[in-house]
Amino acid sequence: MMDFNRVWLPFLYLYGVGGLIFLIGMYIISQSKSLKRERKRHKKWFYVLIFGFIYYVGIHSFFTLAAIDNLTIAYAILLAIIILFTRLTFYLFKKSKRYI
Repeated sequence: MMDFNRVWLPFLYLYGVGGLIFLIGMYIISQSKSLKRERKRHKKWFYVLIFGFIYYVGIHSFFTLAAIDNLTIAYAILLAIIILFTRLTFYLFKKSKRYI
């Protein structure tokens, strides 16, 4: 079995630092009023951005866990990604009663 420094330390660095930069970017976007969450279109893009980050973390953790033979947790993460993707798809393509 591989040690923590070779498996999880790069993962934590990548998504810890990357997640912090992502959150700072989302904060700047919301403070500059570039993303107005009361608008339906902007709200959809907000969810797409959040899902994109979660998707990349999930795919990376799935393959990392699969590589170290922890398949139960890996498949649980894959199932969670599929469920989130399905919910996001239904949310994005839901018919709106008015045009934006």
